[in-house]
Amino acid sequence: MVDQYLAAWNENNLEAYKREFAKCVGDDFLYSDPFGEYEGVDGLANFANISLDIIPTRKFTILEKPEHHHTYGRYAWKVEFSGKTNIGYDYFEFNQDFKMTSLISFFKLPEDYPLDKLG
Repeated sequence: MVDQYLAAWNENNLEAYKREFAKCVGDDFLYSDPFGEYEGVDGLANFANISLDIIPTRKFTILEKPEHHHTYGRYAWKVEFSGKTNIGYDYFEFNQDFKMTSLISFFKLPEDYPLDKLG
């Protein structure tokens, strides 16, 4: 589920985001980070597409293997772009179909990141 989620972030267009996120995200999904919240596959796919427009060279990978118990989990990731690396920590809930129902992400953005473009 987490591998699929991060692989989806490495897609390169809106339709691919929707297709790939639908494999690991439930219909009632809620994504939350320090800068916004996005609902469902469409909301997440639109957010990923905007992020790609801002940093088209980004590449996400797992930094710390996921851990989980019951219906909760966490992992660390990194994103590399333009010779820089950023690290984040995600906490998630999932359902009996092994699709995420919520994900809370913690990370810092580069100082020059154009937050106004996120909408």
